[in-house]
Amino acid sequence: MSQRMSRLCDELRIKLHGIDRRLEALKSNGVATFDKSQEALESRLDRVEQRIYDNRVIVEAANIRVKTRLAEKRAGSVAGAPLWKERHKHHRLEAHADDAEAYAIAVFELAAAAADEATLAVLQALLARNDADIVALPEMGASIQ
Repeated sequence: MSQRMSRLCDELRIKLHGIDRRLEALKSNGVATFDKSQEALESRLDRVEQRIYDNRVIVEAANIRVKTRLAEKRAGSVAGAPLWKERHKHHRLEAHADDAEAYAIAVFELAAAAADEATLAVLQALLARNDADIVALPEMGASIQ
């Protein structure tokens, strides 16, 4: 009976040792995967921050163009001169097309900047969640005994 118990204990020790090795491998892989994803997030965050910084002058100029055009449209609709508009319709159409194109470009630049800002917010939220997850995890050094 004692031999049988001894053999059973040996088998259990071998199985526990195998489980412990696999658990350590999983922990190691998990930490490596987490570190790799953390680095990828931080790298992406850096690129987005740099793009926002690089485009700040373009975005400010686009913002000014959009505000100016809206102010001109408001002023034009209030002042309105139908007879003058009819006489100068041809010249106005060419100017209007150029104006509309500049406005469309400015609006697109503002939309791209808004998308960058949204991406930045998402990346910062992901990094903050990762930081919170690290704090919430039990100590990685503990193993089955």
